[in-house]
Amino acid sequence: MKKTLKTVSLILCAVMLFALAPLCLTASGVTNDKIKAKQAEINQLQALLKEQKANSESARLAIDGIVAEIEETEERKEDLLAHIESLSDEIDTTNELITRYGEYITMKEAEIAETEVKLKQQEDALVTFLRYDYESGSVTVKNIEFLLNSASLSEFLSNIYYIGVMMDYQEHMMQDIENTMVQLESQNYDLNKAKSEKEQYASELTVQMTEYNEMVDKAVEYVVKLEADQAEFEELLKESSSEEEILSAAIAKAKAEEEKLIADEVERLRKEEEERRRREEEERRKAEEEARRNLAAYGNDGTFLWPLPIDNFIVTGWFGYEPNPIGSGTRFHKALDIWAPRGTRIKASASGTVITARYSSSYGYYVMIKHDNGMYTLYAHASKLLVREGAKVVQGDEIAVIGTTGMSTGIHLHFEIILENGKTRTDPSLYFDKLMSTHWRDSDRYEKMNNPRKQYYTP
Repeated sequence: MKKTLKTVSLILCAVMLFALAPLCLTASGVTNDKIKAKQAEINQLQALLKEQKANSESARLAIDGIVAEIEETEERKEDLLAHIESLSDEIDTTNELITRYGEYITMKEAEIAETEVKLKQQEDALVTFLRYDYESGSVTVKNIEFLLNSASLSEFLSNIYYIGVMMDYQEHMMQDIENTMVQLESQNYDLNKAKSEKEQYASELTVQMTEYNEMVDKAVEYVVKLEADQAEFEELLKESSSEEEILSAAIAKAKAEEEKLIADEVERLRKEEEERRRREEEERRKAEEEARRNLAAYGNDGTFLWPLPIDNFIVTGWFGYEPNPIGSGTRFHKALDIWAPRGTRIKASASGTVITARYSSSYGYYVMIKHDNGMYTLYAHASKLLVREGAKVVQGDEIAVIGTTGMSTGIHLHFEIILENGKTRTDPSLYFDKLMSTHWRDSDRYEKMNNPRKQYYTP
């Protein structure tokens, strides 16, 4: 993300430098290329903004994930603390139990001490008794002598009873000692058991508390790490948001500049359109003036327009029989041949449809137009064609450039007018009486032949 931020900064610097550079634009200097360049700049900034927003969204998602994980970890920590808190009674009970075990052990130790004293006393009494019996001689012999010294049967029986009592007393003493030893053993067993259980409870409590405390410590440590990660992502988000604001401002600035360029271009086009309309209006007025001048010069109804400028032409060949300029003998020339300077534009004599615009060996480059009244005009020997077959033309439209292609002896326009049947030619000069009255001496071909002009020719 930091690499992206660096790239954004570099591009923004370039944009600022571009914005600070003097535009020096005038109405005529604003071009589509500059508008396209500004649009490309906006597109680049918008792409960077989109990428920056994606980075911001990624940082937000990461922060949301971290926050959720922190909350979950905090919940686990709180659960552990709550569980430890809930163990308080158990801990207190266990500690109370350990205390009671201690008291019980103390009591048992006291009982064992008493029992040991009692056992010692019993052992001492038995030892004294046995020593007395031993010092008195053999017990068996003494008892026999004791019985033989009986004075009567009744005394004998009484002595036997006495001996039995003594033996029972000795046996009783032995049994007491045995019972005391058993009691002492039992007391020692209970004591050892109590000590073992006390140690077990204490150990289990220590392990359990240690485990829970370790888990709480790990949870705290993990939360601290997550909070550090969150702080880092929040810093990145802050930087990214700042870059977004910078990019948005740059885009707004670039769009304003684009709007200014477009407005300048629209204004330039508007002025160009005004100028074009002014020129068209001027040309239209000139055309109308020329048409009026032509009509005044032609002396007819204006059906056909003179196809060349009326102030700079020479008729080099009339309609009718004439000497063949290329071969020998005579021929019927079915058109007017008109000279004009090289490069002169040939105009459509009337409105209609271009039915031929091609090259032929005789006509060279030529155009043939069918007019709305059904008649045709033909313009031959051009150096260049300006229309194509099928094109609609208006009277006065430029259709070709004067030349000398095909079977031609020099630069001129071969101009024919053809009637509706598509075959019969008529003398074009008949439509331009006044204009021709000032040019009838341009060519002497007919004078040489003494040949009167004809109005029509049908091959």
